Amino acid sequence: MATKVSDTLRVAGVDLRKTLFAEVMASFGGRLSRIICGGAPLNPDMIGYFESFGINLTQGYGITECAPLISVCPFNWKKDRSVGLPMPGLEVIIDVEDTSGGLPIGEILVRGDNVMLGYYNAPELTAAAIVDGWFHTGDYGYIDNDGFIFITGRKKNVIVLENGKNVYPEEIEEVIDSIRLVSECAVVGRRAEDGETIQITALIYPDTEYAESIGLKESEAIDNAIKKEINALNKTLPSFRQIRKYELRNEPFPKTTSRKIIRHMIS
Repeated sequence: MATKVSDTLRVAGVDLRKTLFAEVMASFGGRLSRIICGGAPLNPDMIGYFESFGINLTQGYGITECAPLISVCPFNWKKDRSVGLPMPGLEVIIDVEDTSGGLPIGEILVRGDNVMLGYYNAPELTAAAIVDGWFHTGDYGYIDNDGFIFITGRKKNVIVLENGKNVYPEEIEEVIDSIRLVSECAVVGRRAEDGETIQITALIYPDTEYAESIGLKESEAIDNAIKKEINALNKTLPSFRQIRKYELRNEPFPKTTSRKIIRHMIS
């Protein structure tokens, strides 16, 4: 309620956020005004939520080997899903490998003083990661005409279909995660019964607590509800990226200490 009042007043040129949300801001130490979010895609809606009580939120992109920031979006950015502009003094290019979707997508390469000298006592790994001065991030993406970087997924996770088109599971997972009945998901490529066709398959761990709260107590009811959501989702996706099969799990996915799904244990 307070955020709605605050947003309405700000439209009229009256900013009372420091007064209305003094207790909230105090819980953050009283001086926090900006946050750069990294490690996962930032839901654009969150920018508005935080701005309502006085904190500017934006998306950044980094990797340990680059000490660790590569790019960041300007605060109050308007580039939906972008991870921002390269940091000053840092060069970023795309090693284009895929144009099947109309965009020049490839591995993101980085060069600059913040890039590591190499992996400790691992010359072979270093030689594979740094080629002609360019660090190979292992992330796939593209750069738009304004210089903003967009990440489509990890190179090692790309699903190559029999027609040569590439599917980036992270992009589909992000959309599936918006389904309220889904707690966790992972998208993989599975061989169909013919042994040739690769099917885009969604592995889903349902949010059973939420399902029960809306009256879905039986597994069959949850399955049917998720199937309906998947069918609706497919109507928004190009045919080659549509989810051809889904499987419901009875337990959460195995994860790393940073809460990322360990893909090689599920595919």
